[in-house]
Amino acid sequence: MKARATRALGVSLVAAVAFAVLPMPASAFFELDFNGSIRHDPDSYVGFNVKRTPAGKRKVSFFTTGGIVYSCDDSSTGRTQFLTLDGSMRVKHHRFKGKVHVFTPAGDPVAHVHGRLHRDHQVANGDLRLVGKLSSQPGLGCDTGVQEWRATAAS
Repeated sequence: MKARATRALGVSLVAAVAFAVLPMPASAFFELDFNGSIRHDPDSYVGFNVKRTPAGKRKVSFFTTGGIVYSCDDSSTGRTQFLTLDGSMRVKHHRFKGKVHVFTPAGDPVAHVHGRLHRDHQVANGDLRLVGKLSSQPGLGCDTGVQEWRATAAS
């Protein structure tokens, strides 16, 4: 009986440690209205908020991305760090778009974002592209190419 209790405690302890060590999705760190990823890349992250202005207009704000694959001029590749776009984008006819500089320790890439809200604003999709200094190597231009994303509303 004592051996069974010890074994059960050991299994519980291993499960607890494994759960604590497993990587958590980025959405666990952010409380955003929409969370998703780049198409065919579950290791990436896309998230944002949709808020109403005092005038009743909707705006996308705090557009955040992370883990997006990029390639550079010298043929090196990598994944972006978490980047949050400055400013907001107005939603008009369920669509939004913007071109924004993103200020990072590595440099200031330009983000091009297009999106559309669907199904009573429960699903959003679109594309984005980051161009500029994404790598920590000085003077190196990088580009993610146009990446399709999809996000669902947080419950």
